Amino acid sequence: MKTSHRTVVLLLSAGLMLTGCSSLTDTSVSGGHRGPTLPARTPEGDHWEKGPAKPVQHKAYPYDLYTHCGIKWTRFGGRWWVLDTVFPGVEQVRGEQPSQYTQTLAGYMTLIGPDTANFDAAGMPTLQFVPAEKNPPGCA
Repeated sequence: MKTSHRTVVLLLSAGLMLTGCSSLTDTSVSGGHRGPTLPARTPEGDHWEKGPAKPVQHKAYPYDLYTHCGIKWTRFGGRWWVLDTVFPGVEQVRGEQPSQYTQTLAGYMTLIGPDTANFDAAGMPTLQFVPAEKNPPGCA
């Protein structure tokens, strides 16, 4: 299934509205989480942040998620990943939401476990990826 960038932005925006207003300050919330801990990023021209070939678990790496063909697939740590779950809730990145008129979401990718990676960007819910069983289809 092909998902356009506009559709992805619309769905993510709707998810954010449904979760209610959350503060972008470092205030305590239930469960002891202190709010966003990473600074917002912006794409740096032609340079793409892809993370390391062998990421370490629980370390957030600057990462640019290519959105031209949608956000279902991404390549991180030397393998393909597929979007599995979107977790609206406490934001992990503080700052302004990225422009919707770009083909890149600049954020952070964190290897949570051997088969789970989370992508976080300012103003966005957490996108959780799992290893893909096959290579992604080409982008038309």
